[in-house]
Amino acid sequence: MSSPAEVPSSARVLHIGPHKTGTTALQSALHQARKDLAAQGVRYLSPTRHDAAAARWITGRLVAGMDRDAARGRWEALVGEMTRTSGDRRIYSSEFLSDAKDAQIAQVVDQLGAEDLWVVVTLRPLAKILPSQYQQGIQRLGLRKYDDFLHSVLDEAPAVAPPPQFWVRHAHDELTRRWAAHVGPERVIVVVLDAADHQFLPHAFEEILGLRPETLASREAKENRSLTAAEVEVLRQFNAQFKALGLGPDLYARFLAHFRDHLKARTPASGEARMITPDWAVARANEIGRSAAERLRASGVTVLGDLDSLSSVALPGVAETPEAPASVDTEFAGWFAAGLAASAQQLLAAQAPPPAPPSEAEPGLRDVARRGMRRLRGGRER
Repeated sequence: MSSPAEVPSSARVLHIGPHKTGTTALQSALHQARKDLAAQGVRYLSPTRHDAAAARWITGRLVAGMDRDAARGRWEALVGEMTRTSGDRRIYSSEFLSDAKDAQIAQVVDQLGAEDLWVVVTLRPLAKILPSQYQQGIQRLGLRKYDDFLHSVLDEAPAVAPPPQFWVRHAHDELTRRWAAHVGPERVIVVVLDAADHQFLPHAFEEILGLRPETLASREAKENRSLTAAEVEVLRQFNAQFKALGLGPDLYARFLAHFRDHLKARTPASGEARMITPDWAVARANEIGRSAAERLRASGVTVLGDLDSLSSVALPGVAETPEAPASVDTEFAGWFAAGLAASAQQLLAAQAPPPAPPSEAEPGLRDVARRGMRRLRGGRER
């Protein structure tokens, strides 16, 4: 017997994230399980682990340095795969779809067609999302301190506006409502992550897609580890100096594409401080989560998981946001500087033009050698 959450055999599924809700791990599992998925009548439509360019194109969220024509081509290819006649279930996953406003959602549904189109939203407590989204902002040339970020997001009348996409993505009930308004609440599934069970998310998607148990959960998950307080602060200070030199966001985006791997490859020391969200911010986030859960219950969407968990994050017992580290040790500084050098080398290599083939006017060494040998042989024969 199929699960109540299992979509029809001809369903087209959009997993829209949002960010920081296990999307990387899920996309990694879908990517690794392609053959098993196909054998069970399911196709994962990203050619790579995550075809972000397609979603960035349709939501107008291209970043500096991205090829607009290539991104448009990726979206058009996705539309072609989604709309061609097929008896398979098809799924596309990108957290960047959570950036879509009402008009963009209407465009997505118009191009894909509403029939058999399902939307899956993955959620976790806002209190858990706050430090992760702050760190993402720092990795996009951000300068705000964590306490300033928290007040901009959580204060009822903030002195500084929150990051422009934050509440588009993370007002859980509003995000779900926007998509339900275009495909119908009966074709929206909300998956609430379980912090105590890391297999809950892949198991939920196995249920939704009608897959055999462990098809996704057995895969080695790719995780995005959180940065430590020192890593965040050093990068924030680097951003300030980068801007002070008059360097622009295009260079920064291309540079970070290489430096990010170095950053995430580091294994922090056991005692290295993590970022801490203070009691007042966790309490406010729980309050927002409680209101969102009530609206989700009344919305008519299918829910897998515990909506109460959106408002039950324990207070850490810290009254104020801890100050960022004022200094780092020399080993850390050396590691950071070495990463800058390696990233600069990769950036230069990526920009270097390929070597031109030798022309007739400028023969290669091998051609010169051959001609020389012919002349020598000809001389002996004479």
